[in-house]
Amino acid sequence: MPQKRNPWRSENISSLAKVERSLVSPTLESVVTWHERDLSQSASERFIIPESFIIIEHMLNSMTRILSGLAVNEAQMLDNLMRFRDPTMSESVMYALVNKGVPRQEAHKLLQQLFSKSRTEKKAFGETLMGDATVAKYLSRAELDSALNPKLYLGACEQLVDSAVEKASLERRVRGLTA
Repeated sequence: MPQKRNPWRSENISSLAKVERSLVSPTLESVVTWHERDLSQSASERFIIPESFIIIEHMLNSMTRILSGLAVNEAQMLDNLMRFRDPTMSESVMYALVNKGVPRQEAHKLLQQLFSKSRTEKKAFGETLMGDATVAKYLSRAELDSALNPKLYLGACEQLVDSAVEKASLERRVRGLTA
């Protein structure tokens, strides 16, 4: 995708994760004889252990390079979310309908139909939702507006990120490292 900067590093990490996961199976097969140490697993271990560390080190170095050069434009991200929020927030609307008693598959199908209708009529998805009798039967205008607001559909993301940053910062301080 032309709009992305250096996506190959992320793809590389994702691909190497597949290779790393493939090393789990032979490792687990060696576990059954660890108490005996009859050397039936030593050949695979001589390959798997160093190879795993080499792959993980490369992945960590790549991830460090990605994150150290990451430029986040929060204002632009919010602008994009607000501009394209209607189709992006269809999952939130679906769950709002489900919470009001609409079966999930039924809500999913309804939203697919309404999204298609909004594209055919060249109307905003939210506008199409507000004009639909089924949606209006279950969701008030305020509930629908809330379901279409990306700022209200973050769940525990903020707490999870804060927790991860605090944990990483604490681990770095314990090891005597700075920011």
